[in-house]
Amino acid sequence: MGNKKVKIFNNLKNLLIPGNAISLPLPVAQGRVKEEWIDYNDHMNMAYYVQCFEESSDYLLEIINLGYDYAIKRQKGIFVIKCEINYKKEIKIDEYFNIDLKSIECKGKKLIVDLSMTKDDGVKVADYRIINLNVDLKNKKSISFDPNIISQLS
Repeated sequence: MGNKKVKIFNNLKNLLIPGNAISLPLPVAQGRVKEEWIDYNDHMNMAYYVQCFEESSDYLLEIINLGYDYAIKRQKGIFVIKCEINYKKEIKIDEYFNIDLKSIECKGKKLIVDLSMTKDDGVKVADYRIINLNVDLKNKKSISFDPNIISQLS
C-alpha cells in the first residue's frame, strides 16, 4: 500500500498559522529556486512550479483540516481533477518567491483554489488554479463536503 506521508515535499517555508482566520490574499509559503530546478533555458522548469504550488496547496489543506488527518481519520480525501498554470515571467536560480492564496471556494463536492507566485520584489511569476473533488476513500466515490466545512470556507 505504500508509505502514507504527512508531507511529500519539503522545499518551502509554510507561512500558515493554525487557528488564524483565512483573510484574502493570504500568504501561504516562501521559497528559493534551487539549482536542480533549473533547465537548459536557464530558468525554473515547469515541473517545479507544479511542485511548489502543490506543496503550498498541501499546507493550505492542512490548515483547513482537509489534509492528512482528514484522509487517515475520516477516510475522506481531496483529489485533484484539474489544474491550470499561467506563466507570466521567468524565475531563475536563487531567486526568492512567495505563494499567496487569492481565492478559495467550496461548494458541493468541489474545492477550487487559486494561488499566485510572485518574486520577492512583487513581480508576478505565475498563477495556479486547482479544482479538487471530495472523495470517500472507502468506496472511492465523490461526496459532498460537510456543511460545516462549506460554511468555514465561504
